[in-house]
Amino acid sequence: MYRVLIVDDQYFALLGLQQGVNWSALQVEDVCLAENVDQAIACLEQQTVDLLICDIEMPGRSGLELLAWVKQYSPGTLTIMLTCHADFEYAQRAIHHGAFHYLLKPVDYGELMKVASTALAEINKQKEQQQFEALIGDYRRKWEHQLPLLVERFWQDILSQRAAPALESLQISANTYDLDLQPDDRYFIALLGLEQWKENLSARDETIMEYALRNLAEELLLSGLEGTVLQDQIGHNLAVIYVRGDLNAVRHTLKQNCQTFLDTCERLLHCSLSVYISPGVLLPEILSAYTYVTEREQGNLNRSRQVFGPDDSAYAKDKPLDALPLAAPIHLFGEWATILELGELEELERRVTLWFVNIGPDRWTSELHRQLIHGILFILHTVLAKKGLSAHASAELKTLMDKENYPKHSASLQNWAMDCLGAALRLLQTSHNVSSATVTKIRQYIRSRLSEEITRDELAASVYLNPAYLSRLFKKETGLSMSDVIIQERLQKAKQLLEETELKITDIAERVGYTSLGSFSNLFKRMVGVTPQHYRARNKK
Repeated sequence: MYRVLIVDDQYFALLGLQQGVNWSALQVEDVCLAENVDQAIACLEQQTVDLLICDIEMPGRSGLELLAWVKQYSPGTLTIMLTCHADFEYAQRAIHHGAFHYLLKPVDYGELMKVASTALAEINKQKEQQQFEALIGDYRRKWEHQLPLLVERFWQDILSQRAAPALESLQISANTYDLDLQPDDRYFIALLGLEQWKENLSARDETIMEYALRNLAEELLLSGLEGTVLQDQIGHNLAVIYVRGDLNAVRHTLKQNCQTFLDTCERLLHCSLSVYISPGVLLPEILSAYTYVTEREQGNLNRSRQVFGPDDSAYAKDKPLDALPLAAPIHLFGEWATILELGELEELERRVTLWFVNIGPDRWTSELHRQLIHGILFILHTVLAKKGLSAHASAELKTLMDKENYPKHSASLQNWAMDCLGAALRLLQTSHNVSSATVTKIRQYIRSRLSEEITRDELAASVYLNPAYLSRLFKKETGLSMSDVIIQERLQKAKQLLEETELKITDIAERVGYTSLGSFSNLFKRMVGVTPQHYRARNKK
């Protein structure tokens, strides 16, 4: 529905224009009247007017002055000017000031209705265009807000091998996300290896703090550089840095930024971490760089709070990672076994593929072939033995592990490896034995030292894993942080002692690692819902 304002200094002319046209047929619900420009402006300031019909010649301020005001303050209002003069100069002046049309007085109501109908149709068209532009603007703002997440997903798809790292296949997505990728561009990957929170955090709080850590990396680690900070599907916090130009200058800036980032994280977020930087690689080699930093983190058990750059002697020219000694991933066999125990076949396949993707046919050796076969057999025997199972319990696995069926060519080795691991997982699932021996060992270790101070590094060392990697595995299976589990085990033991012994609550607190009775009581009440005294009174056996 529309609103029309008619302005004329002659009252009966106003009534004639109001009553002489069937406004309702034009879907006009309100026809307002004004006898001068001031009244018209007051009306326009109070409510939206779609169509203004105004006489040009009026005492005081003229209709052309009103037209100029409307053009500035009510640009959505279309105007039909009325004049007693047939002189073209009037019409020209009206059109020049932005009038939609002009009519001679006395007005022919039929002609006015026709012109008004055309004007209202134009108004409707303009409103639809404005709505469309507003909608586009709204979605553009939403798109710009989501763009960092889309860029993050772009790199996640590449690193998880859901998308091939080939520029020709990624160009459309890259252009959509405003990524200007060129064939000669290089990329560094920096892995933000979180080592320890100085405060005991729940799994939820850890997730929030890691989000803060990535935001800080956006600000500090990428300062003066172009790139993206993301979290991959495994839980690694990563930065992908784009390089076009002087690779050495970017490497130098990146190392400096990483050190600033480490220092700031320790001061503001109360955590320690190390950063592992890959060599600069071309896009097709980015999975090699990803493998490089993840393996360096997993292999680092002793050194902390450091920036680990690539070996300058091995990567002085920043070529693909072919300078790495080619050998079976013996240090990864334990990790692959753990993931098999967790029942994560898709993740296991991704890890195995990440290693194989770096091996070209001209680099393959018979010794490497042999090592891989025996490594896979080692994983199978180790995991199944822990669960009290034999490979002979699966006809499929028995056939695959028969020496006569070992793959003879490197091209078939990866498929054979995954067939073996998949068959082992199906055997574990059938036997209801899919669980993590690592988690069980960690819980046993905690229970044996409840009265002692237990650190994450100590727990990781007990199962020969990198602390950051252990935390990711633990959270994935249990949904808990290491701090959560330590508290959980301590309170479980405390409840047992409250139920089954006459020990003083002070002694129980000390036995489960709390020297302060107040701290123990507050934690117990917060986690259990009642004080230790009330719990004992209610549950004493």
